[in-house]
Amino acid sequence: MTKEKNSTVSTRILGFGSVFAIGLVLGVLTLLAIQSLNLQNKHVPDVAATSDTRQILSENADVDSTADIVEVGQFEEIFKHRSISMQYEVLHTTLSRATEQELQNWWTQSHSIERENHRKIAQSAILQNLTMLNPQNALRNVEDGSNFYAYALLKSVFSQWSVSHLDSAIEAAAKLSGPSRNVALQAILETRDDLPESKRQSIAKQLGREEYFLKLASDSEAFKSIDEPEKAWGVLLNDDVDDSLQLESLAVIAEAWQEQVGFEVISNIYADIQDFGDQVQLVKAIARVDPADALGYTSGLVAEYDKLNLSSIIVREWARTDAKAAMATVANFEPSSFSTLLEKDIATIWARTKPMELIENIDAISQKFQLSTLETAFASIARQDPMEALAQLSSVENYVGNTSSIVQKIVLEWSYKKPGAATDWVVSSFAQDDPERRRLLMQVLPRLARHDPNQAFELAMAQSIPNEGLSLEHLVIREIARVGNVEMAKKLLPQVKESSKARVYSIVGEAMVRESQAIKALELGKDLDEQQKRNYDIQIMSLWAVTDSKDLYKSLEDLPTSDLESQAALHLIFVNR
Repeated sequence: MTKEKNSTVSTRILGFGSVFAIGLVLGVLTLLAIQSLNLQNKHVPDVAATSDTRQILSENADVDSTADIVEVGQFEEIFKHRSISMQYEVLHTTLSRATEQELQNWWTQSHSIERENHRKIAQSAILQNLTMLNPQNALRNVEDGSNFYAYALLKSVFSQWSVSHLDSAIEAAAKLSGPSRNVALQAILETRDDLPESKRQSIAKQLGREEYFLKLASDSEAFKSIDEPEKAWGVLLNDDVDDSLQLESLAVIAEAWQEQVGFEVISNIYADIQDFGDQVQLVKAIARVDPADALGYTSGLVAEYDKLNLSSIIVREWARTDAKAAMATVANFEPSSFSTLLEKDIATIWARTKPMELIENIDAISQKFQLSTLETAFASIARQDPMEALAQLSSVENYVGNTSSIVQKIVLEWSYKKPGAATDWVVSSFAQDDPERRRLLMQVLPRLARHDPNQAFELAMAQSIPNEGLSLEHLVIREIARVGNVEMAKKLLPQVKESSKARVYSIVGEAMVRESQAIKALELGKDLDEQQKRNYDIQIMSLWAVTDSKDLYKSLEDLPTSDLESQAALHLIFVNR
């Protein structure tokens, strides 16, 4: 283990453990606010934030009183200073003396700050100061915004709010839903680590998130024993918290454990963690430390099932950072059958994460995997730029010869985002009687049918009928009905070719049954010939009996013929023996 690796793991441990030392503070600004309040009263009073509290903070803030105070909205005057400490000083001095309305004006104008980091710093500071005067207003500002770092700002608000008025902060947090409530609870519990454990647990219960408190307490206990990773590992495994909620903590401890015992810790993970998804995440965390050495360890395992599973996890993670090195290493993996499987794993991840690099190094892939790997790589490129994917085709023709399957992958991905453009390219690139045109239209027309059913149906009807398989109009109408546009599907039925008629009518009729239009579905079949209608009625009755047998039973007397009544009765008996 190199010094660099040791340093990285130690840094992660220290960084993670610091969460439990003082609670949530957002930079110098939050620290200033909380420390200033604590200086006035060793035990923070649970009273509403007032102008007096604001004055206390302003008078005791640990900043240079000579710092300039700038006019509302003059962010350029704050961030013109090269020194970050001076930026914080001017920002804090200015905002700590602003009125509630001025802070609201600062907030409104902060959205125009171009540099993201400056905007985040300014908005966090504004909200902290506004929270001391009017926490509800501060919370509304966060909720009304579309900021992608809204959760960080929400933490800032509830961290400050829990200091100035804990009860109202808890009450407000209880009204939040989903992740926002979790963020608020996290801010409260981590900031108010001065409260007794029983009180913090009670807060978590009030917010319906007791498991988060248990996780926090368990993590804190485990990190007290970080110098004895095996002991810390046992604390987390034997607590009352689901392992899936503690994966980050488990990963940090596993890395510390790996420093002591080496990659044997991988087998410990595999033996102790029951959920396969959790196993994968933890083994991946260890593999990142040194994937080559991790794979070296698993290659020596005796149990073949464990050996293959663990090695696969490692190489798939390795492939994300250095696929070429991973590929070269598994070439000598024993047994050779495992080497082949691991090579395929690496090739797949390589094609998905770095498709252009994979294409440029396709000769590093065994010939038997080249085509499937290239299909994956070109599909990955096509998700972002289908024309670029098409332009790169010529570079791999010498390896695979026929690129038609790659083109199909490109067009399919293209059709998901821009079905119209994908369809236009197919129509303009292939002749009417080219089999490739039909194969590609089979992929794009169902997607086009969702956006432009008429155009999709016209193109389907213009294509020649295959000797076998589904017709294009069948695929189009099936998609139209599947997305719930039954009326449009019914309008198109009279134009369907005779060879596809029976199948297409059944698709629409079944869609009508699922929309509680079974009687109308039976009427739809009257245009079919005798044999087709008989088969059609059987399908409708069968589906009706399965999906809503009570409705079918109630409708027996409404059926148009005695023959249909008999069929319905038979299906009801069959379904409800």
